[in-house]
Amino acid sequence: MQTEDVARYLAGHPEFFDQHPHLLTDVRVSHPFEGRTVSIAERQILNLREKHKLLEAKLAELIEFGEENDAIAEKMHHLSRALMSVRELPALLQALKLNLHDNFGIPHAVLRIWDGAAPLAEFSAVSEAIKNWAEQTSAPQCGALPMNEMADWFEGAGHSRSFAAVPLKADRSIGVLVLASEDVQRFYPQMGTLYLHRLGELLAAALQRFLP
Repeated sequence: MQTEDVARYLAGHPEFFDQHPHLLTDVRVSHPFEGRTVSIAERQILNLREKHKLLEAKLAELIEFGEENDAIAEKMHHLSRALMSVRELPALLQALKLNLHDNFGIPHAVLRIWDGAAPLAEFSAVSEAIKNWAEQTSAPQCGALPMNEMADWFEGAGHSRSFAAVPLKADRSIGVLVLASEDVQRFYPQMGTLYLHRLGELLAAALQRFLP
């Protein structure tokens, strides 16, 4: 008889230890941490305690993620109200910059809009390559800049080490929002982009009111 045969038998006959309860204390197995032997019942208790610790750690992690998501959602709600309450484009741009800096802690943000025209830096000319990138990209890109040209848009952000490029689309591609940080881990390639994507949709919807 092989050990696998014993394991299969016990798995298929859960009443075995009901019929032979003395084995739970007579049979000795190794302690998982201390190197001594313990009964099967004690070993089972130790296993349950270890599983309990793992579940507690996982629950604490889920609670932390939930609290972080709640905080981000509250900030997004505040930004939504700010963008939708303004009646002029300059006020919208100011509200965007203030919220990104003060509420989200993003030190540098640049917006470029090509659907329309106004005497504002946000309507400065961009290359067709950037327009094509924004048109063809369905999700924000984090880490390095997708186009080197975007680096020239920033003033006083020469030490930025991570970026997020967010295409702005409503019923059409209208621009791009680029965020930058000196923290290399603020925007990294594997990070989730759900809230960045929602930020792009929100901003595109708000901007449409002031575009042709």
